[in-house]
Amino acid sequence: MDYYVKASEFAEKYVAPVGREIDETKEFPKDIFEKLYAEGFLKLIIPESEGGLGGDIFDHAEIIRALAKESATVGLCYMMHNVALNVILNAAKDELKKKIIGEVINEGKILALAYSESGSGVNFYYPETTAKRDGEGWVINGSKSMVTSAEYASYYMVIAKTGEGRADTDNFCVPVDSKNLSFRMDRWNGIGLKGNVSCPMYMDNMPIDELHRVGTEGSGMEQILTLVAPLFVQGLAAVYSGLNEAIAREAIMHAMDRKFPDGSTLANVDTIKLHISKIYNYANAGVSACRAAALAARNGDEDALAKILSARVIAIENVVDAGRLGMLIGGGRAYSQYRNFARYLADGLAGQVMAPSVDILHQWIGSVLTGQMIP
Repeated sequence: MDYYVKASEFAEKYVAPVGREIDETKEFPKDIFEKLYAEGFLKLIIPESEGGLGGDIFDHAEIIRALAKESATVGLCYMMHNVALNVILNAAKDELKKKIIGEVINEGKILALAYSESGSGVNFYYPETTAKRDGEGWVINGSKSMVTSAEYASYYMVIAKTGEGRADTDNFCVPVDSKNLSFRMDRWNGIGLKGNVSCPMYMDNMPIDELHRVGTEGSGMEQILTLVAPLFVQGLAAVYSGLNEAIAREAIMHAMDRKFPDGSTLANVDTIKLHISKIYNYANAGVSACRAAALAARNGDEDALAKILSARVIAIENVVDAGRLGMLIGGGRAYSQYRNFARYLADGLAGQVMAPSVDILHQWIGSVLTGQMIP
């Protein structure tokens, strides 16, 4: 199945008409996710043997890119669901795995990540949040600074420190209705991607049973590197590649529609042609790198990780410059937000600070290419 075509048709029909509204209201796009469930997108990476579609990292990226062309928020939230679900599918206890698969397929429940912390910065895999043994279960204390799909997702993957060593961590699958779990929606005021409602989450002596600890004890860091990072970083490359395509589309449309008194259009101006060319080149580079990385991962190529990390850097660095050029093309109409240029620029800026940051990604690429461990 060509998932990009299917997702593009979906996005044009359901996401495009409300893309601006999602940003303006700063509310999670609940209706869109109900439609994603109805169309089967939420079960993409669940194996066919378990009732899913059996999609892989390439399918994951193609759907995200198609959604992000109409709303980067929708693409991002969908990506987070797949990444968190991937951890459950590959590391959760059979009882929990079966339960969540059933809820995703039959009820349309979604998952999200709760990793970022103010104290750990971009190194979210070294958390300050702690999980202590309490009889046969655990008690978690701490907070997460930015939690995508806050309050709406049914489960959140939480990484917590469970030992004395810096990397002694575990992943916990935390239900949204857990005791002593709270969200501070009033503290959400992002510059871009406003509908992903990434507000802080607090766990104050939050009890959780052993069933919801995911994987072998102390395997949190390993899960981040093997189950989270590839789909997460590839997904962000797809989000910002799709956003860059949206900027190119907006720039071309505006330049051709904007007419002067003599009948010529903005597109006839040589400087505008140059700006449009650069934006298109940025988009083409991002899409090409994103698809090449996802194919390398699908094929198990030796350089797949380096390509995935590089694809995200290319997409994010390009989209900010593309957004800036879009504002120049849009001029007063962009400034007054008559067009979507300002929204696209804000969405692009969000990618600069989303962990792991661009600076960290460059370090990781250098480490991978020279045979060193990612720090």
